[in-house]
Order: sequence, then structure tokens, then C-alpha cells
Amino acid sequence: MRPLEANIRWWLLALSVPGMVVGMVLSPVLLSISIIVTAVVAVLGLDRGRNSTWREYFPAFLRGSLFWGLTGLYLYLIFLAPQTFDWTYYLERLRVKLPLLILPIAWAGIPFWYGDHYTRQWEARSLLIGFVTVVLVGVLLNYALHFEEINEMIYRGKAMPVPRGNHIRFSLLVAIAATAGLDAWFRYRKGWLLCLGIALFLGLHVLAVRSGLAVGYAGWTIVAIGWSLRQGNYRLLAGGVVGLVVLPVMAYLLVPSFSTKMDYMRYELLHRDPAQDDLEYSDEGRWTSIRIGWEVWKENPLLGVGPGNLRSVMDREYARRLPDTPGKRPHNQFVTALAGGGIVGFAITLACFLAIGFGGGRWRDPLFLAVWTIFLLSCLVENTLESSVGVTMFTFFLLLFGYPPYRKPG
Repeated sequence: MRPLEANIRWWLLALSVPGMVVGMVLSPVLLSISIIVTAVVAVLGLDRGRNSTWREYFPAFLRGSLFWGLTGLYLYLIFLAPQTFDWTYYLERLRVKLPLLILPIAWAGIPFWYGDHYTRQWEARSLLIGFVTVVLVGVLLNYALHFEEINEMIYRGKAMPVPRGNHIRFSLLVAIAATAGLDAWFRYRKGWLLCLGIALFLGLHVLAVRSGLAVGYAGWTIVAIGWSLRQGNYRLLAGGVVGLVVLPVMAYLLVPSFSTKMDYMRYELLHRDPAQDDLEYSDEGRWTSIRIGWEVWKENPLLGVGPGNLRSVMDREYARRLPDTPGKRPHNQFVTALAGGGIVGFAITLACFLAIGFGGGRWRDPLFLAVWTIFLLSCLVENTLESSVGVTMFTFFLLLFGYPPYRKPG
């Protein structure tokens, strides 16, 4: 590769790859631009029209389960296209899920992953953890300045204000960064990254987003157990487990937003008549969407109604069963796969998740297994792969912590 071309490529990717993370939090436009620039710059070059680094490493990546697990989640949409009658929604799905296709193709051409891999990895994690910490500090400062008002919002079942109002995606990002901070202590012995990881983990309790807390605890538990078993340090393992049990109790006693959210959840789950509360209560609304999605699948068990038709069918079912409730897709990625693609779509989705998580020995890396588990749990309570931010987070972080494919973790 020519020196000038290599330098230009390096600097463009040095802006576009972190730009994806910034865009996940602050700007959908920046997110889209960063994905496009990353894909174009990583693949194309002056040498026969392709980047020589990409040409060298992509064939190995193409043979890996990580590539096919991610792209398979996109290709199955194309496989089920003949069922489609709502082409507007179907084309929107193809656009939203493009990161599943183009980022795995481009990833092998990014030069950061080669050379001193050890240094590159901890530098990338440092930037991620540092950026998320800065944004979280801003969120918590806003909470401190509007303490009573925001606590009242949480009491009414609303979320703490975060950038762009997407509290679930933001808490998911905080959980991933917090887990990476804990892993950095075991892997690199970087105490300051551990301190930031602890701060982010504690910050999850102040944010009080239940899905973010659940996946954060799962991520920390897997990393702590994985590294403690590797090192044979069972005293550390026991202490970590005790700490993870005691911490939510302490948070309930000391953190107003956390205790308010837990009280609200208890009231919501135990209120007098769930059948009357499909509109008002968030958990009841989620369970209702899952139940209706399940019933839609039972009426179309083999191939479902088609991924491109799911919105229309769910809107129709809501109008028939709950006329005053806006239609929703099932709040579960796997029920969405069942309703949209039937047994075939569900089997492909599950196979892709398993290929991503367990192919190539990647599960032996505690951080990769933790991040994979975080997304798996998120998909059980949300349509993580049905929004541009969610699908980019899923693809980006699994590639970041799972690549290169020829390196066997552990």
C-alpha cells in the first residue's frame, strides 16, 4: 500500500470508527456517516480498487463463524422476502439492519487490528470507557440539578433524561463499558480503567434502567467468574459474588432513583388488575406485545407472517384486541423472529446467535462472552436488532471484542 494512501486511510478510520460510538449516543446522522465512511475506506483502495489489507485478511474472516453469524441475521431477511406485501416496512428493515452486512465485510480492512494487538485493544477500550464516563457524568450532573423533578418522573414510571432520550440503549452502552473496565483490570492491570468501570457500574444504579442493570450485573458476573477461574483465585470469586449480592441492597437503601424505580416496579407487577392496564403500565405493555406476537406466530407457525409484514399484522391485531392501544412489535427479539419468520426464522436467528457466541472458541474470552450475554439478555426484553442504534451496537461490539478470527481466545 502506498504511504500516502495508508496515512489517509488510517486517519479517516481513526475518525469514523470512534464516530460510530459517538453517533450511538449523540447523533443518528453521525452514526450513519461513520458506518458509510468506515465501509468505503476499509474496503476500497488504489491497488486494483481494493484495500490491500482487506484483500489479505478478508478471506480468513469469510471462513469464520463470526462473519456468518452476523451476516446471517441480515441474509435471512432476503430469504423471506417473497412473503412481503408491506414493502415500505420491509425496505426499512433492510436499511436499518445494513450494519449486520457491511460492517463484517469492512472490518478485516481496518489497520488498527494488526501489529501490536495488545496495545491497540487496551487503547480502544480506554477510549470507549472514557467517552461513556464523560457522557454519564453529564447525565448525572443534570440529575443533581433537577433532583426533585427527575425523581418525580421516575416515580411516575418515566426514565431519567439521557442523550436523545433512548435510556435503554444508553444503559446498555454503560453496561458494556463498565464490563470492559472490570475486564481491563484482569487483562491489562490498568487500575484507572477499573476505577472508571466501577464508577460506570455504580452509575447504572443511579440511572435505574432495569434492563441496563440486569445486563450490567450479568456482564460483571461473567467477567469476574471467568477471570477468577482462570487465575484459580477462588477467594476473589467468593468476594465478588458477595459484593454483587450486597450492592443492590445498598443501592436500594442509599440511591433515591434506584429505590424509586424498584418501588414502582413492585407496584406495577403486583397492582390489582393487570387486564385493565395494557395502556398505562410499561411492563404490562411489554408482556401484552409478546403475548400478541406469540399468538400471531401460532397462526403462522412455519414461515410466520414475513418480517416485512410484521408491523402491519401487529397493528391489525392490536386494533382488534385493544382498540385504544397503539400497535407494537413484540418486546422480544426471538418472539419477533417467530412471528415474522416462523420456525424457520427463529431457527436461523438462534443459529446465528450460537455461531457468534460459541464459534471459534470465542466464548473462552470472558469479556466477549459477557458482551454476547449482555446482548442476548437485551434481546429477551427488547427488539435490540430493530433499531439502527441497537443493531450497530450489536455488530460493532461483537466485532470489536471478537476479532480477529484467527486468534483463539484463552
